[in-house]
Amino acid sequence: MDRTLILVIIPVVILFIPALLSFLACLENHNSGDAARQRDLLGGQLARGLARAFVDSVWSLWLTALFLPLGPFMGRLGKRGPGAGLPTVILVHGLYHTPSAWFVLRRRLWRAGFSDVRCYGYASFGREFEDIAAGLADLLLDAAQYAPGGRVVLVGHSLGGLVIRAACADPRVASGRGAGAACRVAGVVTLGTPHGGSTLAGLLGVGRLARGLSPQGRIIRLVRGLPCCRVPALSLYTPTDSMVLPLSGALLDERELAAGWTQRALPPMSHVGLLYSSSAARQTLEFLRGVSGEGVPV
Repeated sequence: MDRTLILVIIPVVILFIPALLSFLACLENHNSGDAARQRDLLGGQLARGLARAFVDSVWSLWLTALFLPLGPFMGRLGKRGPGAGLPTVILVHGLYHTPSAWFVLRRRLWRAGFSDVRCYGYASFGREFEDIAAGLADLLLDAAQYAPGGRVVLVGHSLGGLVIRAACADPRVASGRGAGAACRVAGVVTLGTPHGGSTLAGLLGVGRLARGLSPQGRIIRLVRGLPCCRVPALSLYTPTDSMVLPLSGALLDERELAAGWTQRALPPMSHVGLLYSSSAARQTLEFLRGVSGEGVPV
């Protein structure tokens, strides 16, 4: 293919995907009645917020493509030994992504003093959700052997947040008495996780994992049927998410709130932009420091 044609096609694709997702998000939030809530969360500046999120989605997509080749190396660079008594951090990426999703946040965690930061990776095709969650539970139990007091904290983006919820419900993790050292989940943070499912997954999702994320999909029903994580947990979401549709799909239900979960809305940004957002990183670090018994980082 002619190089000039490639240079034209790539920018068009990078612009088309965010434009299509933004259109579908507006349509779905309007049809579901969530547009009013979206406008309130944006301080009445809905058009401005959506425009900011669109721009964010374009550059974050480029950044993701740039970091993608680093995926195979991210898991190997996570172990640096315990630091200052802080717990081990395990990062879990979302659908169709790789551990390269955490290139920016992992560096921020290291600078904040979390020296043992590990990335859990999984294939988005050919594996069942239960198998992926069991793999994370295995990593949790292994990491606890090297963590101070067996304490581990988890951060998940999108589907990664649901994988974390399922892994925390694993009897070996929930009891804190798996093989080896005792495992204690000290805290959980989810970023843009479809706790209530996403209609986009049923509309455009490719593969069994994607289809399971629709509001009545298998994965959503499975996670809803599990015991709710009763550990300090924070759900961060953006009102302008164009992949978790409608907005209510990103929100917690009464059961989760009763179990002690907290949810907070972030400024307007894209779904992928949550991975690189300084605002999301700051709130994640503050929360992790809090559950680790440390002060707020500078």
